[in-house]
Formats: sequence, structure tokens, C-alpha cells
Amino acid sequence: MVRAAWLIYGAIYRGLLCRLPEPTAVSLGQLVLRLVPLDRLSLFRAEDPRLNITLGGVRLPNPLILSSMYYELTILRRAMGLGFGAVTTKTITLRPRPGHPEPNLVRVETDRGPGLINCNGFKNPGLEAYRLALPTLPHRVPLIVSVAGESAEEYVALVEALAGFADLVELNISSPNTTLVYQWSQTPRALGPLFKAVRDATDKPVIVKVSPDFSETNERAIIPLALDHGIRIINHGNARRVTEPRLSQGAGGLSGPELFPQTLETVRRLRARFGDQLELIATGGIDAPDKALQVLAAGATACGYFTGFVTRGPILAKLILAELLREVTRRGLTRLDELRGSKGPS
Repeated sequence: MVRAAWLIYGAIYRGLLCRLPEPTAVSLGQLVLRLVPLDRLSLFRAEDPRLNITLGGVRLPNPLILSSMYYELTILRRAMGLGFGAVTTKTITLRPRPGHPEPNLVRVETDRGPGLINCNGFKNPGLEAYRLALPTLPHRVPLIVSVAGESAEEYVALVEALAGFADLVELNISSPNTTLVYQWSQTPRALGPLFKAVRDATDKPVIVKVSPDFSETNERAIIPLALDHGIRIINHGNARRVTEPRLSQGAGGLSGPELFPQTLETVRRLRARFGDQLELIATGGIDAPDKALQVLAAGATACGYFTGFVTRGPILAKLILAELLREVTRRGLTRLDELRGSKGPS
């Protein structure tokens, strides 16, 4: 059944969605998520206590995290039943943002597989809309609330208003599509006061989402600053900024399998440098079970993806979890955490 679902979605993606204009394909996909109760089907889930992990002290049923992209609560509610261990909101800003004009999403085919380039520009209804809506969202799995601001004060205002509805809070300081947010990674000295102010504003676990475009800065400055201010969870990372003339902004964030080699190498390097000080979410190019297994074995605490959800379909989580369980069983492990730092699959 799982294999059939994988093949069916692949045929739909290649035969229909890839032939439609991007805005039409996005609207169709979101309509299906909104209306079809896929989350009621056990087909998409794999429940086993050996898959449980903790992130910032919060128990997740498994290490898979749906990355930030959806802002509709109906879709987030559905996604919570599609095999993920946690789900992330669209990045929320203080005021509503319409996002960048279309075209703001294009597909790309690389040697490593299908990817996306977007310049969405944080389209979202803003703080007040979320403050009213989030209390109605049941937490079938933990909820990560993602926020971004143009000043430390904006981050603090968002965290103070929304952390009560979240299990974890993520600070997006790395979006390649929003200049003022992207500049946080270019001016790391300014992040110390921001991290301190946010850490003082909430007792919820805080995640810092960093950019693959600034690997040296992340390792040398941003991650040590986060640790100095009591923030231990790093999400590496975001999309990679690339030039793309088909987009309205002339550039956007590349996501998908092209990013995976850097993701895997970064996980190895950060784990070797920071050891157990750091909890690490590996995000970037994970669109197959073996890739999730590789980053977890290399030292990731959890792994996030969104593009794989689009290009490979909602059954991807079940396939990854089944592979993780096979590896845990093969090695005779009692829990998935014991895999971390191993040599990976043989």
C-alpha cells in the first residue's frame, strides 16, 4: 500500500502538477490538503516508541519536522496527522505581509532531483490574526511557531504574544527572500542582544534558523552567541539564495536535493565542533529515507523538510520512518537517539 501511494503520487506530480503553471499547482495541492482528510488514514503514520526523541526537552513522537511554509491552520492541522513528529507554522511577522508578487515560485530540475526556488517574502496575515487563530489549533504533535522581525523588539513582541500557543519557538534570521531578515546573518554582532531579549521573554525552547549561505559565520559567531545566551537548538538551515530571472524579484531561495551534500557535511562538522552542547535540526535536501538516515547518523537530533513533501508527496514521512525502524531493529537499538554519531547504514 505504501509503495503504491509513492508511485501514484510520483505519477501525479510528474504527469499533472509539473505540467500546470506553478500558482495553479500550488492552489490545487493546498485545496487537496484542505479538503481531503488524509490525516485520518493510518497509512501515513508509523508509531513506535523507539522513534521518540526530545528537542529542547519537548517530546516528539519521531524526528521528522515539517518545515515552515503553510500559514493556513486547516492545512497545519492536517499535516499533524501525516507522520511528522512536529509541524512548523509559516514565519509570522508583526504586521500582515502580502508577500512578493507572482511569479514567486518556480520548479527546477537538477542532477540530484526536483527542487523549488521561491521568493514568497513571508506572506502571512500577521501577529493579530495568529494570536486569535492559534488557540484553536489542537497539538496532535508539537507545534513550532516561526517568527521574524526587523528589530530585536519585533522578535520579542512576537515571542511574547505567541509563545504561549507553541511548544517551541523558531527565530528565522535567515530568509533569503526578505532583505532585512537576511541581513541578520551578515551582521552577527547584532544578534547577541536579540538572543538575550528573546531568551528573557519566554521559557519555551528556542530554535535559531540559520542560512547555508553563511556557514563560516554560523560556526564562528552565530552559534556560539546562541549558546552563550542559553539557546541550544539550531536549525541548519534555510533555502540557498540564487539568481533566478523567472521570479519577480530576480532571485530567490533554492530548496531541494541540491542542498543535501552541504547539509550532511555541515551536520558532521557542527557535531564535531560543538558536541552535546547543541541540538541540531538538519534541513536542506532531505527527500528520501536514506538521506534522513544519513543526517541522523551524522549527528542531527531531528531533520526537517518541505520541498520533499511537495515533490515526493505526503507518504515520504512514512517511508522515512519505516527505514529508520528497520535500521534501529537491524542494529538492535532500543531508541533512535543511539544511532546518532554512528557510521550510518552499512
